[in-house]
Amino acid sequence: MQFSISLSLSSPSTVCRSDCSAVASNANVTLLTPPRSLRFCGLRREAFGFKSFNSSVHTRFQSSKTTRLSCSNRIAASLGGNGAPSKGFDYDLVIIGAGVGGHGAALHAVEKGLKTAIIEGDVVGGTCVNRGCVPSKALLAVSGRMRELQNEHHMKSFGLQVAAAGYDRQGVADHANNLASKIRSNLTNSMKALGVDILTGFGKILGPQKVKYGDTVITAKDIIIATGSVPSVPKGIEVDGKTVITSDHALKLEFVPQWIAIVGSGYIGLEFSDVYTALGSEVTFVEALDQLMPGFDPEIGKLAQRVLINPRKIDYHTGVFASKITPAKDGKPVTIELIDAKTKELKDTLEVDAALIATGRAPFTQGLGLENINVQTQRGFIPVDERMCVIDANGELVSMNMQLERIFQLLLNMCTFGSKVKADTSSPVAEPVAA
Repeated sequence: MQFSISLSLSSPSTVCRSDCSAVASNANVTLLTPPRSLRFCGLRREAFGFKSFNSSVHTRFQSSKTTRLSCSNRIAASLGGNGAPSKGFDYDLVIIGAGVGGHGAALHAVEKGLKTAIIEGDVVGGTCVNRGCVPSKALLAVSGRMRELQNEHHMKSFGLQVAAAGYDRQGVADHANNLASKIRSNLTNSMKALGVDILTGFGKILGPQKVKYGDTVITAKDIIIATGSVPSVPKGIEVDGKTVITSDHALKLEFVPQWIAIVGSGYIGLEFSDVYTALGSEVTFVEALDQLMPGFDPEIGKLAQRVLINPRKIDYHTGVFASKITPAKDGKPVTIELIDAKTKELKDTLEVDAALIATGRAPFTQGLGLENINVQTQRGFIPVDERMCVIDANGELVSMNMQLERIFQLLLNMCTFGSKVKADTSSPVAEPVAA
């Protein structure tokens, strides 16, 4: 049996070894021959009544989403756990990226009897565990405790008298790092316990069923790329990792500036404003659109501004771009040039101690060898339709707001049962969104 590849980005896109001549004639897609032609598959947001995807707003789905080359044949899953692969291949399934999505896919694959390996060029856990959800929530827990200790009236209601609350910056940073390390260890051990081969190195696709990591080349009937995302930095902004930083740097909490500008007021910027103000910093938001938190539900945005912004040492500039940011150097502060978002005229120049770039995240697809399977991305994304097929080489970029677990379950079902499996993209939501 012959299988193809699957990628793991912001929306699942699958490439299937099947007869797709009809699709190719309409989609202007370059196909691989021989062997049989390939067809790309994914989830189209518009097909289910959603508006077009904005990568800067929906960065939370960055992190380890999935794309895949599949085939119309079925995989004969063995019953002996992570046993011997089918004849002619090193593995039934190879996963590039050991983040949350890749980890979940590996466990489900072994459960289905597939000989599985996972390739990781950095550390197990990916964005969520190491540079996202876990450490950020650890820091938010610290900020919550600080605000509670600083609330004298609240403490007195418990009969408590608390002197001036203080903190140890390195201790706070260690708290976040230790939590990430513990979860990272748990993920690693869970894969090892089931016999998943963890291969260290940067994975690169050499062909539809061939992957290289380090100096080693392996083959697999099916490949899932779960490489997640990286911070998106607009042009004109120089990131030095010290005074001009991304969320990846900020989570290390190497210093707490007296005054920090946060470029972008989405959920990433809002979370860090909570952390920094709790630790004593003054915050200035720089937002290109006319209101803060433009990607939020309007009612939730109003509530967040009333509770999380207005009572704190936070000011903001809306309707402006940070056209140029220069890191601090030789005793000079960080300088930020603000231009009007509509007229592009210079409006103001800020001088601050640090700047955090929180303008979203982008798919991590560079250097993965996608050109070796004739995949052309647009801003890192693969254009797909509701049938998980590419529309055309210059088609609309689309994405789907799906939980990571649903993505890899869908792909593994397709891997096991063939491309005829219907893509059930339903996700639970509340109506109204804010009660």
